Amino acid sequence: MIIKFILIYYLLFSVVSALMHLVDKHRAANSRRRIPEKTLHSMELVGGWPGAILMTRTIKHKTSKTQYMWKLYAIAALHVLGWMLLLYFATRS
Repeated sequence: MIIKFILIYYLLFSVVSALMHLVDKHRAANSRRRIPEKTLHSMELVGGWPGAILMTRTIKHKTSKTQYMWKLYAIAALHVLGWMLLLYFATRS
């Protein structure tokens, strides 16, 4: 039950994060006000990093901004490391 909740949580925030990147790319192409990077990173931090990685690669958005991509991958690494540590401590006897 908890695994299903976690997967749905990540899926939900990934979809929202992916849509935010899509909207930001569309706004950039039309010279409109952009979504701040801080906002995009905040959504990634709460669990939307899989959708952000997928969307940045799929639509080639922000991939040339090295600092942005480093922060995105650091957020993803923090999540993976957090889950690894949680699993490690949860399975220790």
